[in-house]
Order: sequence, then structure tokens, then C-alpha cells
Amino acid sequence: MILPLPDEPVAPVLDRIDSYLDHWAAIQPDSEFLIDGGPAITGRRLTWAQTRVEVDSVARALMAAGLERGDRVAYLSDPRLDFFVHFLAATSIGLIWQGLNPKYTWSEVSYVVADAGPRIVFDGVPGGSDGLSDRLVAEIDGVERCIPVDAAGWDDFLEAGRAIHADALVERRAGVQPMDPGFIVYTSGSTGRPKGALLTHRGVCWCGVTGSTARGAGAEKIICNLPVNHVGSVSDICCRKMVAGGAIVFQERFDPALLLATIAKERIGVWGGVPTMFQLCTAHPDFAEADLSSIRQLAWGGAAMPAPVLERLLAATDVDRCTTGYGMSETTGGVFCTPPGADMDVILNTVGVPIPGHEFRIMAEADRLAEVGESGEVQVRGDWIMAGYWNRPEATAEAIDAEGWLHTGDLVVMRPDGCLSIVGRMSEMFKTGGYNAYPREIEMCLEEHPAVRIAAVVGVPDPVFDEVGHAFVVAEPGTDADAIRDHCRERLANYKVPKVVHLRDVLPMLAVGKIDKKSLKAEATALLEG
Repeated sequence: MILPLPDEPVAPVLDRIDSYLDHWAAIQPDSEFLIDGGPAITGRRLTWAQTRVEVDSVARALMAAGLERGDRVAYLSDPRLDFFVHFLAATSIGLIWQGLNPKYTWSEVSYVVADAGPRIVFDGVPGGSDGLSDRLVAEIDGVERCIPVDAAGWDDFLEAGRAIHADALVERRAGVQPMDPGFIVYTSGSTGRPKGALLTHRGVCWCGVTGSTARGAGAEKIICNLPVNHVGSVSDICCRKMVAGGAIVFQERFDPALLLATIAKERIGVWGGVPTMFQLCTAHPDFAEADLSSIRQLAWGGAAMPAPVLERLLAATDVDRCTTGYGMSETTGGVFCTPPGADMDVILNTVGVPIPGHEFRIMAEADRLAEVGESGEVQVRGDWIMAGYWNRPEATAEAIDAEGWLHTGDLVVMRPDGCLSIVGRMSEMFKTGGYNAYPREIEMCLEEHPAVRIAAVVGVPDPVFDEVGHAFVVAEPGTDADAIRDHCRERLANYKVPKVVHLRDVLPMLAVGKIDKKSLKAEATALLEG
């Protein structure tokens, strides 16, 4: 099934990522585009025209460094203005860009660098990354050198680019094709070693147009504080906002007080993030007095928004729309999105409706479409999905079948109203006493308890039932675990009720703001064995 794109999308569908920089620089050259908005960073502000100049300067320098079309380059940084300038420069001349999170351990960052094989690593950490980038050069084959972005080496790098004539830059860019990979995003690795999804120019451009149109996004400002190695940062926030002609305010890290102050100072129009971020902001002492009058849209993804958090947000803002949705690294952008005028049931309990322009189906079995109300796997197809996994032909063949359908591994149910509810990951489903149990369904029940702030459920081995559910819960002080299980018994079939409820002050999180279920599963298993 595929719904047609509206006759008047927010922007034309262009062929290459940096074509949108040309498009908007011609229309609104003096409007602000990129803003450094944190106290620890530069405070620079670039218009569209100024960004064009800086991107061209970096692109010429990359060419002068001998980098050819298809070569990889890596950029180590928190979310700062300079990271997106570098991204646009690299992709504009046919390089494959890789973002590196400086908060990663050596084991994590060395793995993805060794796998992607960038020729040059750019160190965008102020003052340097404590030798991390130099160690990558010394220990990872194929990494030729490291270039610090805030030192004399950067000036020398840019100076060398002056030797590249403007005509050579134009010619190089003309050779970049829509289906060329633009960047590589590694999956979160919550269930195993990360795989690098290759995302194309065509995919980013198409998802930028369809996603912005579906959400009614325009020139309002948005904050980017997600890691630069995450599709949510690069594609969903930065590229989609660029496509729509808006402005991006960068912050090196998520800090509730800083974020609330920045919303007021910069008059942010779209407040986006993962639900955990919103939970921490609404619980912060500054929230009660924060000026949120500029917010017109609340947008989140990656998990369901707890009802009490959304209620606090709506009471403090005058938003026109709340949007959540569904997508993954491999789909480049969102596939489903909350429709305009959605009620609280749709907003809280679904990921919305299919975004026009995206072909999808829901398969109950290998050869049978799911009926309304029946669980099935989301599958999507089109030239906007990933080109494949880097260096993983077998994994690519498993993910994308011979007919071009990407098997997402996510289970959904289409409701009679056409909205889709997430059931869970196929890989997270566990068998208990012969029945299929889906953690997301159990987590939603747990989070309906008034004392529960956040919950995660994992399946662990059991000698009698094969597997049973263990729930890890952050709740109000004094909450009783047995009371939480009683709450579940009243609302769930017996086999779905968690056998054990572990009360915790916090839950382990991945860098992208999702709960680290791999860690929780290991903890629960160790407790059983110990």
C-alpha cells in the first residue's frame, strides 16, 4: 500500500542532500540556518548564505586532501554547528560520512571505525578528545590521519583547499548520483554488534520532504541535542529541518535546564526528543516557570510517551499539534506519523498512520497480509530505504528480500481507525508456557500505574515455562512491587504478568535515549543464576 504525496509538499523533491542548501540559500540567503546554542560551544550563528560559503570551503579542502567519491570520512563530535557543515560538505562531493560519539568507549568507537574504514578522522571535540582520535590513527588500519577542528591543523586543512578551483568543485558535485550513499549510521547494538546502514541521497531527500509534509513542519526552529552518530540527529532533525527551510539550534548535550532556557531564548517552535528527555524536563524545578509560549509542536519517537508527562506538557504549552511516529535507521526517516487533529488515544497509544509516499505492508505470515486488528511485521519498500548494511551482504539479504521489501522486525497492529499500534520487536518477543508475550504490551500496562515513571520488560529463561517476563521499573518512592504485579493481573492475561518486578532508581540507557534492554536481560539472567 502506498498513499500519494500531496500536490503541494513543503519543498520540492531534489536529487542530492546539499541541493536543499542551494535551494534555500537562493530563496532566503539572510535567514538564520545553523546556531550553536550551548554555553560550552562557540555561539556562532550562520545564515543560509554563510553556510553555503563554509560548506564550499570544507568541500574544497576535502578534495585537496585526496579524498575520492565513495571514500569514508568520520567526524568525532557532540552535536555542534560544525558537525553539520562537515556533513554537508562531505556528502556534497560523494564521500560517505560517519558520525562518531565522543561518549563511546574505546571498544565501541574502535569497532565502528574499523568496520567503516574512514581515511580521515576529524576531531571536533573542543580541546581534543583526550587522544582518542590519535589512537584510532595508530591502531586502526586504513585511518590515515586525524585532523583537529579547533586547532591550527584545521586552518592548514582549509588553506590547502584554496588550491581547488570552483569549477572543479562544481564538476565533482555534478557526478554525485541520487542513489549514492551519503552517510553510514550504525544500529544501536542493543541486541548484538552494530551494523552500518548505508543511507542514500535519494532516501534523505525523499524522507525529508514526506516527513516534513506529514508533520506540517516549516521554518520554525528546532533543537538538535541527539548524538551525531544517530539517524534521529542527522536525518530526522537536521536534514528534515533543512529540507523545510527551518533553523537548527545545536546543543552539545541534553541538559533540562539549558534546554528549557534555550526554548525561551531562541523561541523554539518544535520541541522534539525521546520521551525520557521530556520526563526529565517536566520533573526539573525550572519547568514550572519556563517560558514555553513559542512551542507549536511536540514531537517524539523511540518509545511511547507516558500519559502524565504529556498532560504536564500540554498544560504548560499552547501547541497546535503533537506528533509521534515510527521509523528506524534502515528506513532513513519516519514511515508512520500522528495525523492532524488526533485525539489523546491516538497520540498515546499509536504511532499514527502511514506517511504518504511510503510503500508498506503488514505481514501476519510469510505469504499473508495481516487483517485489521491482527499482529504482523512492518515491511517497507522503495528507493528511500537503506542501500544495505556496510560490509554485510548476508545481513543485507536477510533484511531486504528479493522483491525489495525491508523486513523491519517490528510488530504492529492496524486498528479499525487506520492507526497503527506497536506490539514490539520480533526479537524481543518471548515464549512463556507456549504463549507469545510482547514486552511493549506489558510495559504499557505497567506505565498505566500512577506510581510508575518508566518500565522495561525482558524475557529470561525459566525451567518450567521456558521463559518468563522480568520487569524493571522506576517508580515513586515507597511503591510496592507486589502492588504493581496486582495492577498487571487486573489488566493482563496471567502469562503476561511479570514474574518478577525489579524496582530501580534509574534504568540503563543507550546513547540515543533508549533503554538498554540487553543490559537488563543480562542482569536478570545473572540474578537467577546467582
